[in-house]
Parts: sequence; C-alpha cells; structure tokens
Amino acid sequence: MVRLGVGKNMVKAIRHWGLVARVIEEVPGSRGQCLRVTPLGQLLFADEGFDPYLEDPRSLWLVHWQLCTHPDKASTWRWVFGEWGRASFSRDELRAVLLSRAEGQRASEATISRDVEVFLRTYIPARATRVVQLEDTLDSPLVELRLLREDPVEGRVEVLREARPSLDDLVLGYAVLDHWGRTAPQRETYHLDGLLLGAGAPCRVLGLDERAFIERLEGAEHWSRGALLYDHTAGMRQLLRRKRVEADAWLTEALHG
Repeated sequence: MVRLGVGKNMVKAIRHWGLVARVIEEVPGSRGQCLRVTPLGQLLFADEGFDPYLEDPRSLWLVHWQLCTHPDKASTWRWVFGEWGRASFSRDELRAVLLSRAEGQRASEATISRDVEVFLRTYIPARATRVVQLEDTLDSPLVELRLLREDPVEGRVEVLREARPSLDDLVLGYAVLDHWGRTAPQRETYHLDGLLLGAGAPCRVLGLDERAFIERLEGAEHWSRGALLYDHTAGMRQLLRRKRVEADAWLTEALHG
C-alpha cells in the first residue's frame, strides 16, 4: 500500500485482476497468502519485458484472452465472448441469464449486477454526464479493442465481429495453440468448426468474423513458420499441427523473436 500509494480495496483489486489475467499466481501450499509472478507476467511486465506499460495492442489482446479463458474467476467474460453467442443484448438480459446460470450458488443479484457493470466498463468507453466530465473519466485499456458497442439511445450492447487488424497473427496463433492444449492436447488435427464455434473458441473470443478468421488460418503455414497448416480437402476444413509447440514457448518466441 505504501509503495504503490493505493488503499486496501485497490490492493485487493490489483490482486484479483492479476490472478485473472494470469500475470501472478498463488504459490502452491501457501493458501493464497503468497504470490509469485508467472512466466506471462515476466514476459510482459518485467523491467526488460516486452511491454511493461501495457502500450502494445498485442498485450491487450493477450490480457483479453486470459480473462475469457478463466471461467472460474471471470465467468461473465467467458460467457459473453466464448459461449453465449448473442449478437446483442441488454443489461437486463445479461443479468437474467447469469442469475439463471448461478442458481444454487452463492451469488446474489447485487453481486451479479456489479459484475455486469464491471464487465461492460472493461470494453465500452464511458460517456460524459452532468456530474462527470469526459476528461475526468478513466477507461479500461481494453476499450481500444472495440469488442463491444453500446447504443446510446436504446442501451443495447452489440458484440462486434470484425477483421481485427490490430490482432497480430502470432498472438492469434498463441490463442489457437492455447485453446488446442486445453481442449484436445493429444490430437494433431483440429476441425475448423471447433475453432470457429466451440466453447471458448479463438474466433469467438477474439471477435473475428468467420471470413477473416479463415483467411488468417489459410496463411498459417507462413506465419507459424511451418508449425501449423490449414487443410481443406474432400470437404474437410481443419488445422494440422506439423510440429509440436507449446503455447507459452510460442508466445515467447513471437514477442521476442
């Protein structure tokens, strides 16, 4: 608290989001009392790290991916981007479906409402009001990713699907390999539908439209340096893993290579 100049509640928030983004982790056996920096945290935020001030779009995409692949700590993120499949929704609709999913668990309506608001503020820029001037608002860095858009009149939130030019192919490759490792680590091929539409699929989580995602995969042999190959023969569209590469090793080489 003294070193960073923040209060007790902010310390708790920093701890929570550091764990969700997987840049820190609990030391096994410490019962959560001791933390350490993860390899991802070192890679990004060390003094000699790739992006210690979180200024590169690739880092923002990585943080977003971590949030959406942490269902136990960021279930709203996972649900909206990785499972729900709704093109647009209202706050009430999102609260209702989350309450339904949380039935039988210790999650109050007030807690879920707060979670919904935090989730939306992560991706939607604040608007000036009579009380708060625009220059006094502080937006999340992930607003830059343009993954959500809110209608200022109706208040409905749209999930945007675009080509995503700010999403580097190598970061996309990391997401594909990470998803592959979580869902089918022993398989050497992955059917395209699983990468497009499966729960937590890279295409869904990263807000890519289907055409843009397929075009990226068609160039995989080039940007993966031969490790991955897109195959479309006999009506079967799939990604082939020609060389085993762990997602973390891939990311390190991608950012420092």
